[in-house]
Amino acid sequence: MQHGVLDVETVATMIQAMSYSQTVPIIRVPSNDLGTINKALDFGAHAVIVPLVNSREDAEKAVRSSTYSPKGTRSWGQRAALRDPDYATTADSEIMVIPQVETELAVRNLEEIVTTDGIEAVFCGPYDLSMSLNVFGQFENPRFLKALEIIVSTCKAHDVAPGLLAPIGSIERTVEQGFKLISLGGDLPLLTGSVTKALEKARSAVES
Repeated sequence: MQHGVLDVETVATMIQAMSYSQTVPIIRVPSNDLGTINKALDFGAHAVIVPLVNSREDAEKAVRSSTYSPKGTRSWGQRAALRDPDYATTADSEIMVIPQVETELAVRNLEEIVTTDGIEAVFCGPYDLSMSLNVFGQFENPRFLKALEIIVSTCKAHDVAPGLLAPIGSIERTVEQGFKLISLGGDLPLLTGSVTKALEKARSAVES
């Protein structure tokens, strides 16, 4: 939802369709906002990726917005319980809150973020992180690679899963670097890439 054109109604329909599969719905919400996070979880998200988490305070806010009282401030919505009659008692322990680490400040404060109660994974936003480091799109730049090393090592030290958008490099390399939560890409580049390859094969066959 953060950078896409999907609205709440479309996302809810997509989650309904996913409920018939073995996939797990994870929503990247537009902001670290109580109402936005509440809606994403009420519509069936099993995890929320929260952008621009730069401190322990930001991480704590995201966790509070994702959990019911007394631990948090999430509001009760009857829609959530339609899927699971025990949802009120199980949701807080089953839902993941995943902060996005996408600024130099977040990397500096990473230990505070990953040791926040309720955080079991983080996700690196490589484009925003590289921009924050003044090396936008330079994914082989030593400053950017050092930041990735810090993310992986800090997460490993605290048993937190580090995540990354894989299209900035090969999937194999991303795994070798130590990332555990890997996004294979967005719907638009995956679709256009697949169509481009199909057209190349078709043109090659015609030319031969």
